[in-house]
Amino acid sequence: MSALAATIEAQQEKLNQEELQLEEQSLELSRQQQLLDTEMASLRGAGQVGKTKNKGPASAPAYTPIYTQPEQESEQAAAPESGQASDQGAAQQPVGAEQQQAQQQNQNQRTQVILQSSTTLSNTGGVLTPKGQLVIDPSLEYDYWTQNQLNLNGFTIVPGITFGNIFISRVDQRFVTAAVTARYGLTDRLEINLKLPVVGSFGSETAQEAGTSATPIDVSQSNGNIGDVQLGASYQFNSGENGWPVFVGNLQFKTATGQSPYDVPIYNAANTTDTNIIGVPKRLPTGTGFYALEPSMTVFYASAPGVLFGNLEFIENFSNTFNIPNPSGAPPTRDDLQPGKAVAGTFGIGFALNDRASMTFSYQEEHVFASSENGKQIPGSTYDFGTFDFGIGYVISPHTNLNIGVGIGVGPYAPAAKILVEMPTRFNIF
Repeated sequence: MSALAATIEAQQEKLNQEELQLEEQSLELSRQQQLLDTEMASLRGAGQVGKTKNKGPASAPAYTPIYTQPEQESEQAAAPESGQASDQGAAQQPVGAEQQQAQQQNQNQRTQVILQSSTTLSNTGGVLTPKGQLVIDPSLEYDYWTQNQLNLNGFTIVPGITFGNIFISRVDQRFVTAAVTARYGLTDRLEINLKLPVVGSFGSETAQEAGTSATPIDVSQSNGNIGDVQLGASYQFNSGENGWPVFVGNLQFKTATGQSPYDVPIYNAANTTDTNIIGVPKRLPTGTGFYALEPSMTVFYASAPGVLFGNLEFIENFSNTFNIPNPSGAPPTRDDLQPGKAVAGTFGIGFALNDRASMTFSYQEEHVFASSENGKQIPGSTYDFGTFDFGIGYVISPHTNLNIGVGIGVGPYAPAAKILVEMPTRFNIF
């Protein structure tokens, strides 16, 4: 027992010595870490390390624009800092703060890639143009509409057996819109825009009565003319700091410069003997024929790794008076038409795949209230339709993007499909 106690006492003494050595080594490591921090701070003070991290004074401006070009950020990052005070401020920044700043800068760059390359946000006012910058956005849009109709003029005695005339028609319409949109930043919060479209329309309408001996009648339609010119403005209300989403107000005014559906000639009893095509237009319109005012609010929130966005829009269509063509061939009748007001909601999300490419997914639902003719409501003129959109954007150069969007209609009143290709290019005017 005495020998065992002596052995335990010797081992305890050895452990105490090892603990003292570990404490000395820990103190030595702490001193070396302090020396390393001092050297890093002195290097930063000399402008050799972290020079691109410091972008100016510590106090940020009260307003930060949501749209900053990548080339502007790179120029600011590469520009040499002026003033000894800013260098000293960078020297006093801890390493953790620099990492957070780098992460925030990376997130901001990804957000800007999403904003620049999203066809949905560019069309709903979610992207603002910086002050003194002009964006020229040429675009080409293809819309395809199709509708099948079954008209019954007769009576049914036994279910499944109908006596009378059954009339079947199929309508296919294709619209190709080549447009140039110009956006200019009056301030970092306010931009104005103008869209000049030219529309080419191509369609066909096939009519056939039911029966084995009936032959289909095909009517081709085409037209090309200026579309409805649009002009508007967008204003950013806040900077999105302190975890707040960004709110952007938009106001769009649509003119009636295009050829309306009531200005195109139709087949009537005076110019055709086929009763199946009486009332069918000979050409397709290139505009709606009505002026419209469209206020909306766009909200988006940057949430890594994407951006959540939404838009709420109200459409006020103004009444207009037209000479309505008469299918009988008689002189046209003059009527006052009032399209129904409409509300539309859009929500979606955008992802930055890398520092150049992004993807967006969104859905829009629109409800159109009843229209009226000569002050009287038209029965059955209320309808709804939706559109599912997804797009791909790519930053070709610091000044040019390529955006491609595809839309799929939901409901019988929506276009079956649409494709939008645009290439916005930015120019610094001032």
